[in-house]
Amino acid sequence: MLKHYDLDICSMSIYENYVINQIKEGIHLETDHVESLEKLINKHIDHRPFVYISYRKNSYSFDPLVHTSINKIKNLETFIIITDDKAKLNIVEFEKRFSKKKLLVVESLEEAISCVDNFFNKTNPV
Repeated sequence: MLKHYDLDICSMSIYENYVINQIKEGIHLETDHVESLEKLINKHIDHRPFVYISYRKNSYSFDPLVHTSINKIKNLETFIIITDDKAKLNIVEFEKRFSKKKLLVVESLEEAISCVDNFFNKTNPV
């Protein structure tokens, strides 16, 4: 791990080529949050390609325009969401309408990291 942040809105761990982020309970995520997180991420990975892993344990809301900001992150290769909750899966289907980035859903952190490894090893791209 390169750096871990425990912020007001989330807990985020930055690795060489991926980020694991867990938004905190009850947060309303907005575009300015995304822009702040992008700056923190690039501070450590220096604009290299990366995969964003969203660990969806908590309930929170977001402005749909968040995906407009996410779509502008040039070095973001893939967006992986970890959840096995049916209600959250419905939200992901809604999010796909706004996302121009590849968006995957997995059920575990191990599965998400395996997808990252496959992506960067190009043996089985996500």
